[in-house]
Amino acid sequence: MCLGNIFCALGKALGGCNELTPNLRPSGTIDINEMSSILLNKLDEMGDDHAELYLADVNCKAYRKDEVKKFLNLADVDKITFVAEEHDCDDFAADLYGKGVPLLWTSKHALNWFTDIDTLILWFIEPQTCKISQTLEDWQGWDCRFFLNR
Repeated sequence: MCLGNIFCALGKALGGCNELTPNLRPSGTIDINEMSSILLNKLDEMGDDHAELYLADVNCKAYRKDEVKKFLNLADVDKITFVAEEHDCDDFAADLYGKGVPLLWTSKHALNWFTDIDTLILWFIEPQTCKISQTLEDWQGWDCRFFLNR
């Protein structure tokens, strides 16, 4: 355990230290059938008909876009240096997945996604820049392999 973690643990015990990078907290849940429909509709819109959906819970976690933006500003995942084969797209996406953000793999890239609980819009997150978008860019790939929720 590094010295900073020790001081933070001590500070928390005394009531004065917040987590440096908290996990993303869901704003509520969406029924698995509705979440499946949202994902399948997005895939249909993209012309992709064969991605796997891994929705582990009957009540799928959903988020508010503004809260995701605030979280991404705190998470600092985009500040990590890209190192090919050591810390590249799958590692950036895994970092956010470990902090509570769902994961997506395309044929070209690993990134993250979430569904806004208020609008039921599916958003993509580019973990290397923390950019949020409703569409994927060509370099990210359009051929989705799988979606994995939290």
